[in-house]
Amino acid sequence: MRALWHRLAWLSCFVLVAVARAQTPVPAQLEPWRGWVLEGREFRACPLIAGKPGTAPGDFLCAWPGVLTFAADADGASIVQHWRVDADSWIPLPGDAQHWPQQLSVDGKPYPVVERGGPALHLSAGTHEIRLRIPWHERPQSLRVPAATGIVALSVDGKPVVPVQRDGDELTLGRVAGGAPEADSLDLRVYRKLEDGVPAELTTQIRLFVSGQAREEIIGPVLPDGFAPLQLTGEWPARLDADGRLRVRVQPGEDTLTLVARATALLNEVTLHPPAKPWPEQEIWSYSAAPRLRITTATSALQVDPRQAQVPQEWYELPAFALGDGGVLKIDERSRGLAEDDRNRLTLDREMWLAFDGSSWFARDRVRGEMLQGWRFDAAVPFALERADAIGTTMAGKPDEALLVTQGTTPELTGVEWRTPTVDLSAGLRVAPADSAMPVTGWQDTFDRVSTTLHLPDGYRLLGAPGADSAIGSWMSAWTLLDVFVAAIVVLLAWRGFGLVGALVASGYLVLGYQEFGAPLWTLLAAVALALIARALPSGRLATGAEWARRGAVLLLVLAA
Repeated sequence: MRALWHRLAWLSCFVLVAVARAQTPVPAQLEPWRGWVLEGREFRACPLIAGKPGTAPGDFLCAWPGVLTFAADADGASIVQHWRVDADSWIPLPGDAQHWPQQLSVDGKPYPVVERGGPALHLSAGTHEIRLRIPWHERPQSLRVPAATGIVALSVDGKPVVPVQRDGDELTLGRVAGGAPEADSLDLRVYRKLEDGVPAELTTQIRLFVSGQAREEIIGPVLPDGFAPLQLTGEWPARLDADGRLRVRVQPGEDTLTLVARATALLNEVTLHPPAKPWPEQEIWSYSAAPRLRITTATSALQVDPRQAQVPQEWYELPAFALGDGGVLKIDERSRGLAEDDRNRLTLDREMWLAFDGSSWFARDRVRGEMLQGWRFDAAVPFALERADAIGTTMAGKPDEALLVTQGTTPELTGVEWRTPTVDLSAGLRVAPADSAMPVTGWQDTFDRVSTTLHLPDGYRLLGAPGADSAIGSWMSAWTLLDVFVAAIVVLLAWRGFGLVGALVASGYLVLGYQEFGAPLWTLLAAVALALIARALPSGRLATGAEWARRGAVLLLVLAA
């Protein structure tokens, strides 16, 4: 039945292919340019799959597989398949790294095989016959056959196999005819993590160790009373029936199935009644409390070391208990609500850009930390939230998921919903008009640390940031005690040499230019000091030397300025 559905799916896909499309006639003068125009776009000569936009190679079907004739015996498999190729394409072949195709020929001529996620070969346009041989010392129970091949005619030891059993890329061949078959066995180990919450959540990991042939096993019921399933994941095909039993298509080897369930009522204790074999007689339970909801502890008759019990590594920090038939895990509640400070523990890293005309700011925020209450981020005027993204897999399930920005409880608020304790939020905000004074964050949350980097256009300067612990790069923060002392000396000398007007001019210059890179300072100090010295000396050689020194200092001042 599975093979029939597989074939029908492929036939449906082929029916949806647009077999041919009308082509606009090419003028005779342009016909010689056809190859040049279509270089790298040969796929456009292939049928377009219905419903596809036709902008990418994957929207066209350039290789059409025929029936795969698969004859397996004790020494290997002989495989024959026809392909219709409309444009140069890579053709996937049966086999894998352990069972590599040998003696391959295309249209009766030897052909190379390369690795492209499995054995493959490159064929030019046309109709081709592929023949190959896959040798083995012992016939495997299954062999990789690409899913692109929809119809398989399988024979084992000269006997047709109907129906053909396939699971994705795996074609089932069955047991080895010769030799003593390995006995079928199934060993299970069960680990559960009970996480307190509203509702409580139970994560069950079932480790399966299988030998023998590929087959379907029915185990369970796998959940204790009082739990409803939510999600089942694993490498092997599995499904959960309505009666709570788990159907798994096992094969030799091992795999881990993970089943997530929720409690259907308030949880105070769990009593275990394990199902019949092959289910183990004892399970290992771990307990994760939720202090933000209530303070609880878990107790049971037998507590074990998580590492010795081989629980999943991410559960090592949780208390673990061994529960057998009739075992009880009790949840003791000590208090309700938060036991510690219930404030959100958040940090804010912000970058802000001032518009060239000074009319508005744009801010890019990164909020990180732990959220214990509120479950919403709102920004108040003059801040307006324009976009927000959940970074990584903290909430949205995939990297950089855009969040919906909505209005808050009042028109002055804009924000986003956030429903996980771990916070990693990227946000873009607009601040208009750009005022000289604005809130530190603009968010309706408190932060343990706020760091802001300003990007100013040419012609703007940050004078200071009152209230901040530090404002590196501002005009106020650049002044040190030495700078104040040097500036005071320059102003005093200017006052002595040029009077009140000179002192005012020097003060204005120092206020505006002292912190500017390359602004004359020491040459100004030398020129003013030498002018006073030259004025105070009596006529003579010393006064003449001082006068020349003053002129040299003034020249250096002019050159530096």
